[in-house]
Amino acid sequence: MLWFVRKHSITYLQYALWVVGEILSMSLFYSLFTKFIPKEGMNRDFVEIFHKSTVNTSLVLLLPYAILWLYFSWRDKNNLLQKMATVDQGAGAQRKNLIAFPDEKGELRITIMLENLLYIDSSDNYITIHYLNKSKLSHFLIRNSLKWMDENLTKDSQLVRCHRSFIVNLDKVKVLRKNKGGIVMELDAVNTPDIPVSNTYYERVMSKFSYYSN
Repeated sequence: MLWFVRKHSITYLQYALWVVGEILSMSLFYSLFTKFIPKEGMNRDFVEIFHKSTVNTSLVLLLPYAILWLYFSWRDKNNLLQKMATVDQGAGAQRKNLIAFPDEKGELRITIMLENLLYIDSSDNYITIHYLNKSKLSHFLIRNSLKWMDENLTKDSQLVRCHRSFIVNLDKVKVLRKNKGGIVMELDAVNTPDIPVSNTYYERVMSKFSYYSN
């Protein structure tokens, strides 16, 4: 049985039938041997021999088979828990890679995969989300503050606020360049402007840039 279950799955019904079949087979073999091999066995009733043999064989085999059944049950439950954990981890990773953008009232306006998000800029009480949609540059306007985005979206992610008007996805930064005006970032997407890094956010940007570049 151990050889069989290593290569094939087995249900509880199949297991029970296997056990019953093995008990009956062993009992039948013992009964035939007892009935026909010893001379005194010829005078004994075969049904009585088979009945006693079945009872004794059951008592001998049921304990190890019960332990084996408990092992199979534990193994199945353990495999199920591992599958559930794997599914949950996958779902958690997927949720983590989705960025939800609500408006100032808390109503969800758009959800974007983090790998498609380029940068966010602000103007007055509005923010504009710049992202890739089927490899094309797209924009989405929401009434909310960049401060809220910074406080709620940049923690434990590659998003970082680099300017009072910009949040950038560091995964999309192709070049970090210093010029006369200061530090700017070039993004790995066509038709996107250089994103400035102000002195206020310089240390934060460099710290996060070093962390995610490693």
